Amino acid sequence: MWEALTAIGSILSAIVIAVTVVMAARQVKITTDQLEQTRRATQFEAVRSVLLEMVDPKFVDAYRFVIQELSERLEDETFYREVGQIGVADDRVHKELYILRSLDRIGTYVKYGLVDGPVIYDSYAPRIILSWELLAEVVAIHRRIASVRLYRAAEYLYGDSKRWAESNEAGSDVVGSVKRMAEFAAGASRSTAPGELS
Repeated sequence: MWEALTAIGSILSAIVIAVTVVMAARQVKITTDQLEQTRRATQFEAVRSVLLEMVDPKFVDAYRFVIQELSERLEDETFYREVGQIGVADDRVHKELYILRSLDRIGTYVKYGLVDGPVIYDSYAPRIILSWELLAEVVAIHRRIASVRLYRAAEYLYGDSKRWAESNEAGSDVVGSVKRMAEFAAGASRSTAPGELS
């Protein structure tokens, strides 16, 4: 009789252990799902703030400046000398600083996994690539004067977005695109067909 009671006790213990394991596994799954939902919500807010920054009028104005005016402004001796002031130059005149700071900040977010890069690149890879390439001379001046490798996170963002663009066939000939935009603006009229531009 004692043997039967011991056997029944062992069976009940095994059932209790099995139920406990199942309940623990279920709780781990629930906790994991909650953490994933929290991560996605946080990621959404982070991405949203980056995307809003890239359409902010101040960013867009600085982006236009880099595309349309920077190369010509670098020919001006006063402007060129002021580039060497790095972070203390007047950013109302040196709008390229706004883009560099923004790209560096966004690059930090992407580099350390606070924002998923592909979500940003899907809309803004060309803008990131073009900005960095057009800012190459400014970056070189800043790095030479500061004797440090400034804008590492921005450079990371550029490289990562360029790799993403190439692997997703999103094209990365953004400098060529800007040239074609200028050619179109210079030679286009309503009577000109798209293939007729010279």
